Amino acid sequence: MSIAVARPPRAAVDPARFRAVMAEFPTFVTVVTSAGSGGPVGCTANAVLSLSLDPPSVVVSLASRGHTVVRVLEREMFGINVLTWRQRSLTRRFANGEPCRRFDDVPHHRRNGVPILTDAAASLVCVLERQVPVHDHTLLIGRVIEATTGPDTPALVFHRNTQHPLLQLPEDLR
Repeated sequence: MSIAVARPPRAAVDPARFRAVMAEFPTFVTVVTSAGSGGPVGCTANAVLSLSLDPPSVVVSLASRGHTVVRVLEREMFGINVLTWRQRSLTRRFANGEPCRRFDDVPHHRRNGVPILTDAAASLVCVLERQVPVHDHTLLIGRVIEATTGPDTPALVFHRNTQHPLLQLPEDLR
């Protein structure tokens, strides 16, 4: 038995309006990394989500024309690094900086050959299981092979187009 689904108009929401509404969704600021032939590559991403616990897996959405997604597809491995409040200056660098210079003077190390940012709030190393092109982005589905947490410092959150530290409520307010 099939269910008929009514299709909405193709351009139902103005892109500027959509962007404004999406700014109300708080997201962690992450840097997705991979190894490249000329050194490490990476870009910021806020479309990152847990997919499954069995097996542990995630989904990341990256611009299809970006340098990082090309390297992930070549290497079939990638890292996800949750930035801390102290690392907030890296947001702009990994979003807009010249791709070959993004790691200049940025402390990092390798896990399973994948560059991981030192002192990230949390990091994952993933093996690429599937790629799904959607519009101008590519969804990367990765199986997590390593998961670590970093120093006890506030993670970086993006909300209303502004960076904020993720703060814990005092005990008496919980």
